[in-house]
Amino acid sequence: MTRFRAAFCFILVLNAASRIVPTLADNAVPVLLWGGSVSPDSEKSAVNPFLKTSSKEFDLFLRKRLENLPPVLLYVKDNLCTEDLVKHKQQLQKMTTGDSLHYFPAVERAVDTLEDLPSYNQTYSDYADSASDGQLLIVPISNFDAIPETYKTIKESTSNLITILTGKSCSYNSYIRSERVKRETANEKNFTILGDYVLLYSSHPLLLQFNGTNTELSSPTVIDNKGKNSVNMTLTFNETKIADVVKHKLDFIFKILTSGYYSLKTISYTRIYKDSTEKGGTQKEVTLETNRDIVFPFNFSYHCSQNVTFKQNLSEVSSVLLNIKNLQVQIDAKSLKNSNRTKVFSDAYDCVGFTTIPIWTGIFVTAILALIMIWGLSMIIDIRTMDRFDDPKGKTITISAAD
Repeated sequence: MTRFRAAFCFILVLNAASRIVPTLADNAVPVLLWGGSVSPDSEKSAVNPFLKTSSKEFDLFLRKRLENLPPVLLYVKDNLCTEDLVKHKQQLQKMTTGDSLHYFPAVERAVDTLEDLPSYNQTYSDYADSASDGQLLIVPISNFDAIPETYKTIKESTSNLITILTGKSCSYNSYIRSERVKRETANEKNFTILGDYVLLYSSHPLLLQFNGTNTELSSPTVIDNKGKNSVNMTLTFNETKIADVVKHKLDFIFKILTSGYYSLKTISYTRIYKDSTEKGGTQKEVTLETNRDIVFPFNFSYHCSQNVTFKQNLSEVSSVLLNIKNLQVQIDAKSLKNSNRTKVFSDAYDCVGFTTIPIWTGIFVTAILALIMIWGLSMIIDIRTMDRFDDPKGKTITISAAD
């Protein structure tokens, strides 16, 4: 039963590896090792076909496995891949059944690691009939047909023989092989503000458009306070992309409605100039408005995946625009810094309402189909059948035009 289980597991491992293992590198080749005494640890060993075994890890395994210097028969093939083992699995199964079996899907520099084994005398031979303790017998092969005969001859004279099958490289033309590479995520700079009362997030830095010049605003100084009827948050940005402008200030005004809702309708924008003489003052303040209803209840957040735009004048072409992408904002009744809360939003009110364009389209099409069905049913109900029939023995029925 133990031999059958070992052979069955070997076949499953080879089949799984041939389908799952990608090409790990040109110098990473499979290694199949069998022989010696059957140990319980070898029966329980599991193979992960995704992992690559380094030459150092393989060397540590060999030193532990070959601690008593048993004779080693090494078959080396110039080109060996996992697909080759699967193709000749029945032939290999006859030789490995009943022995302690170890399989490595991909080992770096396997042949070099085996040739560097200490305390082993290396012998290169195309044909041999015996092997002694402490001897590494290396047999180059071109195909799998030469393995059974050589292995049977040496195995009969050497009971504690350990056999290893590996290759110098792997290049299998029938498969398109590729390295498993971890994809890099997009390196996007998000914009997060955590004040005393306001938690604000945007997937991109705030984009300020002033007289056709776009400026990304990030890393501000935050000051927020809560009044009786509103919560104000002031963001100060030190920017130098606009000529003579040294600072930008954005004052978010969250009004508290009597119905228990917050509302954000306007943002006060102030730009501070470097030269007050030429500009007629150090500051110039404008009010930016949005046509989107940003309203959300207490203890909830507001989210909008669409661009939220604040303009200087909604009815005309504005010279100052503020775009916020993927906006999410929340205002807490308690101070965020004094509580144990982290940067996590509560349930959100989304800017997309219930009746979206697809929903309206479905309602419109359903209404048309319903009208057609009602009209068809009314026409069927209005059909009049004959209520008088001609009697062949009686007088002929005469129907006037009035009937």
